[in-house]
Amino acid sequence: MKNGNLVTTIEIKDRHGRVIDTKEVVTYAGLLNRATQDNLKKVYTELIQLPSEANRMTAICMAEVETDKGVFRDYGDANPGNVSSMIVPHIIRMSVTRAKARAFRDAVNIGVVALEELGAEFINGVVDNANRQAQGNGKTATGDPPSNSKDDGKKSSAADKPRRSRNSQRDNRPPDETETDVDLMTDNQRRFLFRLLAERGITGDATHDWLVERFGTESLKEATKQDASDLIEGILSGEVEVEEGATA
Repeated sequence: MKNGNLVTTIEIKDRHGRVIDTKEVVTYAGLLNRATQDNLKKVYTELIQLPSEANRMTAICMAEVETDKGVFRDYGDANPGNVSSMIVPHIIRMSVTRAKARAFRDAVNIGVVALEELGAEFINGVVDNANRQAQGNGKTATGDPPSNSKDDGKKSSAADKPRRSRNSQRDNRPPDETETDVDLMTDNQRRFLFRLLAERGITGDATHDWLVERFGTESLKEATKQDASDLIEGILSGEVEVEEGATA
């Protein structure tokens, strides 16, 4: 595959090397080349969320690209559950690459997924059979339930998760645990949520009201880091619908 080729077809093989499927994808190098042809003026990235145990080691990055056609922004995430084992040490860099790839795709009007966006089930074009086999048993290779798992025929989503507040978490903590033991929402997470809601038509005081209602708290200062991470993930995935003027 030559550097700069936009579309390529990868072969999906089983562990015996037999081709069981093919998939058409675009490449990051090809997207960058196409954006350059459209007079790429700027590429800006911002790390929105650092990976930590509280957010399941998920890094989230925002990328913004500008061409003659306008400004395009999108987001990318990476965690040990959606990258290959070789990429796990480079979670942050992969989130940046995925964010830029998605922004480039919008900029050049490409609807085909980029190779770099593919999850852990594709490793150098080979199906991760250990992961598939584990999914057949109701878990991923890491021991966690698969993202598309179903419970009594109903797909679970971030919108179905019960709202949690710091108060509810405090009630379940040992008596000797102090207030400072709760990881609260970070400033970066708060700013990111405000930006996500603004892009969806909720601004000003309505943003604060929407968030406290969603978190089930009296103040944003009481929202936990995990609450914020779950909500960010739900909004980005579309599982949490946000409409202008809507309440949580």
